[in-house]
Amino acid sequence: MEEGQIIRKTLNGLKQRLNSDRTLTVQQEAGAIFELSCSFHNQATIEQLENFQSEHNWILPKDYQVFLLEHNGARIFEDLDLYSLEELITFKDTNLPEGCFCIASFLDSRIVIDSRLYQKGIKDYLFCLDSIAGFENAINLNANFEL
Repeated sequence: MEEGQIIRKTLNGLKQRLNSDRTLTVQQEAGAIFELSCSFHNQATIEQLENFQSEHNWILPKDYQVFLLEHNGARIFEDLDLYSLEELITFKDTNLPEGCFCIASFLDSRIVIDSRLYQKGIKDYLFCLDSIAGFENAINLNANFEL
């Protein structure tokens, strides 16, 4: 399967399950039912991606680029904020090693891409990091963006 296809299928599957008000009805323990919302930004263009990578000297993994070309950022189930190109810079953490950047926040954690690994052909380049911890405490998620 071509790199990035899983992210397209996942996004399309999620959007098909959303109600007309972009919410998803879920059931928790003890029968509690509630609505979780999702919102998706407009897509980035190839030109924006190329300019961004050139201007900031960052390598964005192909599967993450596919997401940005579909939706330049999103908020999933109210707790997961996937950053737009602009937010990548807004939330840039100067304490991260060169080649590592935050792409999302989830509750009190950050999701970080280590593009150094990606450039070496290592597919498991995604890490989870507590909001105040250093990268040496990051947890390797053993996954890429689309997984």
